[in-house]
Amino acid sequence: MNEAPGNYERWRAAEESERDDDADWAFRTVFQTAMADRPVSPEFTTRTMAAVAAVAAGDARRARRQRAGLLTVTAVITTAAVYFGAGWAVSLASAAFIGLLNMLVAGVVGGAVAFQTGTGVWSVLLSLGRAAAALAADSNVTFALIAISAVAVAALLALQRLLGSDGESFQ
Repeated sequence: MNEAPGNYERWRAAEESERDDDADWAFRTVFQTAMADRPVSPEFTTRTMAAVAAVAAGDARRARRQRAGLLTVTAVITTAAVYFGAGWAVSLASAAFIGLLNMLVAGVVGGAVAFQTGTGVWSVLLSLGRAAAALAADSNVTFALIAISAVAVAALLALQRLLGSDGESFQ
């Protein structure tokens, strides 16, 4: 214990002069001199391990209770969702089915009427072509398509610049 003050002074001097290795060695010496090595008693170890086991058992009980509560709440919520949502689901499914049947019936009736009046496949395609031409002839549609194309080209160029692709990667 008499050597501790000298080692303390050596440690402080090494710290102040930033000699890290010497400071670490001197601090280790000061610490070992100041702190006596006392073995841990077996009773302390036994009490500590018993306390750890008790806390672990309590944690396990709490986790089981939380799991059971969560499963119960989940079952109740699922049951309520099925109960209240079943009517909406059946209503939605029946409306979709009726809409599909209406569309199929309208298609069959339209086809039968078209064949009775002598309308052929070419006349249907001609009507679709006229509708597409009328749509393309509208200046608003044309300008919108040009604007969308310009945005797409700008986005492609920006993406190419961001990714840094060059001509060599395409060869």
